[in-house]
Amino acid sequence: MSHYSNDPAMVRVDFWKPSGKWYTTEAVRWTAGWQRESCLIHAGFAKSLRGHFKDNPDRLSDMDATCLEPYHENSHPIQLKAGSWNKD
Repeated sequence: MSHYSNDPAMVRVDFWKPSGKWYTTEAVRWTAGWQRESCLIHAGFAKSLRGHFKDNPDRLSDMDATCLEPYHENSHPIQLKAGSWNKD
């Protein structure tokens, strides 16, 4: 497994406009658990994004977020639709 930085809990997240055009890439700390027993991968991604945007929850909330290599035991590429990470 490769990582986006020297810290294995940091993951690359790409944000996409509603048109499908790429907008930006950010390094996000995966704050959910690594093992599947501690968190489901999509819930962990949403939790990590909420933590990343805690100071400005509306920032990039109108865009889709993708992570190709989540920091999770059952890692696979995942996507959350626009702002769905802001919902509990």
